[in-house]
Order: sequence, then C-alpha cells, then structure tokens
Amino acid sequence: MDALTFYKLAKGFKHINAFAATVQSAHETGNWTSYLWLNAYNGAGIKADAKWRKDKDYIEVRSIESRDGTYYYKYSYFRKYSSPAAFLADYNLKIKADYPHCTVDNLWGYFAGLYKGRWGKWATDHRYFEKLARKAFTLEDELLSAGHLKRALAYAIDKNYLEPWQIEIAREASK
Repeated sequence: MDALTFYKLAKGFKHINAFAATVQSAHETGNWTSYLWLNAYNGAGIKADAKWRKDKDYIEVRSIESRDGTYYYKYSYFRKYSSPAAFLADYNLKIKADYPHCTVDNLWGYFAGLYKGRWGKWATDHRYFEKLARKAFTLEDELLSAGHLKRALAYAIDKNYLEPWQIEIAREASK
C-alpha cells in the first residue's frame, strides 16, 4: 500500500476526508508497514471492544499509549479486516457515528473533529494533532496541489474549526 493508492480508495467514502484519512492512516501504520496493518488491515488503530470481539475478527497487539504526557506500552485488542476497502468501510461508519465534528470539506477541521468524539478524542497521544499536521505536509506534494494545506488552514480558521492551540501547531508545521 502507498499513499496514492490509499487516497484513491478513500475517495469512495462520503463521511471521510480522503486526504485526512490518508494522513491519519500513514501516521498510524508507519506508511502501511506496521504489524497491525500487515496482519489486520487496520489503518487507524481502531480497537475491538467486547461487542466487536463476540462475532468479528480481531488481533491482540502491543501498542504505545500516552497518559498525562507519558508514553507506555500495553496490549490491546484491535479490529481485524479482510482488506483495505473493508477497513475504510468500517472507518467511514465510525467517523460518521462517533466523530460527527470531523468536517469532510477541510482536513484541519477533520483533524480537530478527532478531538470531539462521542466518547472523547481519537488517540491517547498528547501530540496526535501535531503528528498529523506534520505528516500532512509530508504528503501534500504527492497528493495535493502546492499551497493547498495553507489555503485549507486559512479556511479552517475562518470557519472556526480549530482551537487556538491547533492553529499554532498547524502554522508551525507549515514552516
């Protein structure tokens, strides 16, 4: 899997921003080389709760977590998919149901929406937004037109999609 292939596949799902989903998946999977991706096609670290584990495939993986600014490892159950398309179909539904503030029209608003889920934020990593912002700028040249992310940031600021700390991080990542 590469960024362009994932991006093209993600474009087929209406409740996600294809570029933001590609950035998130590239970050979560180490550019689609992680154990979780290679063995479960789980492109965003979606955990498998007890309800999922009753009748669907899952995998147990040691993963890095963050609490109060400190990183540590723990074993967790993650959803397992039969293909990248199966992952994206489930991810699409999860975003729609659990992260309704993720804006499809703007990647910065999408990233901000990952902090406003029904049960809290997407990731435990206290630097998650920063990591997504930096990864976005590394993928911009490959997938978008030059300057797209800066224009999208201006739009997100105008629409009040971002908190002040997120604006600061996005501007820093753009340098």
